[in-house]
Amino acid sequence: MQKLFLVFFVSILVLSGCRTPVREANDRREIFMNYTEWTESVALSYLAASLLEDRLDYEVVMKLTNIDTAFMEVASGEADVFADTWVPYTHLSFMELHKDQFEDLGPNYRKASTGLVVPDYMQAESINDLTDMYRRAIIGIDITSGIMQNTIRAIEAYGLDNELRDLTDAEMSEIVENAIKRREDIVFTGWEPHWLFYRYNLRYLDDPLNVFPEDEQIHTIGRKGFSKDHPRAAVFFERMVLTEDQINELLYEVGLARDPVEGVREWIMKNEFVVNQWVRGLRPEREKIM
Repeated sequence: MQKLFLVFFVSILVLSGCRTPVREANDRREIFMNYTEWTESVALSYLAASLLEDRLDYEVVMKLTNIDTAFMEVASGEADVFADTWVPYTHLSFMELHKDQFEDLGPNYRKASTGLVVPDYMQAESINDLTDMYRRAIIGIDITSGIMQNTIRAIEAYGLDNELRDLTDAEMSEIVENAIKRREDIVFTGWEPHWLFYRYNLRYLDDPLNVFPEDEQIHTIGRKGFSKDHPRAAVFFERMVLTEDQINELLYEVGLARDPVEGVREWIMKNEFVVNQWVRGLRPEREKIM
């Protein structure tokens, strides 16, 4: 009788479809990620999106936007995450504007820097030198960005008469490359990490008034409640920290590729050990058959 009951019980389990999906109950699978057209934002965002989709089984919806919208939409919950937040200084105004509306998911790069940059062949050593040695426009990016706001402050603090041009990252980079090829003097709003620093001999102008901040980091921020809704993704972002060599190689690969996805996949293939540490224990368990 006991044997008959056991057979009956097992049969019921099989017939009832004893396929148990093992996953976090609250872990939603769709993530909305904002990014800007800046070189490191593209590279870091596509790297995160590729790993979230290919290794952790999320669906990532990416949106290219400007910096103020990127922060606004994460703060309002319209977007889930933004992986190019410069703290504690460059993006301070955005962080203060949307105070207490973000989750800091941790740094993804710890050696970031900004300032006015020149080719190494220029004679100017300090921002002060521009008054007598450089009359042309300073080439910049999106006027709402932190580095442009600091450049406006620098122009005022150092009493410069230079025009400040408001361009895209790609337009700025093209002008800088053309000037270097002609060995012309040029000053532009530069930051690291950026592929220009790894292709050309560039340097920051000395900033004796300390207008441009030092010791910056790039962090990933999420909307309030992100870690609760996406616990595995939150741990992944906490782990995704790149060294200087790793981010330089990533920017190089993405810059070479026709599509950022191709460059990211090439980098992942060359850094499989690093990637495995980031995703260890976070893969969703597939349905188990009892």
